[in-house]
Amino acid sequence: VQTEAKAPAEKIIVYYFMTSTRCPSCHKIENYTHDTVTEKFAEQLKNGTMEWKMVNTDEKANEHYIDDYKLFTKSVILSRVVDGKEVSFKNLDKVWELLNNEKRFRDYIEKEVREFMKEKK
Repeated sequence: VQTEAKAPAEKIIVYYFMTSTRCPSCHKIENYTHDTVTEKFAEQLKNGTMEWKMVNTDEKANEHYIDDYKLFTKSVILSRVVDGKEVSFKNLDKVWELLNNEKRFRDYIEKEVREFMKEKK
């Protein structure tokens, strides 16, 4: 008898915060981050210990994220959620400066996610 799968008690959410207006740089940040997360963390995405979420902060229901994370531009945020509550987060603020070097950008995302996964609340 298989019991219903229970959501992991702890998971990492990789957010990409964007707006309705999207420039080529915004698409690059999204694509580089998405590709890195799906390639390097496929197992975590599959088993539910990690999620990839794109959030449009122009939508009324998502405006609170601007204050929650002190957002002032498109951003990648790592969030640790334990039992449904966020316990820590990190803004990957180098995404803009690394934008013109895909390898360095992707290495940065992977390194930051791996380090964030090791940290405990």
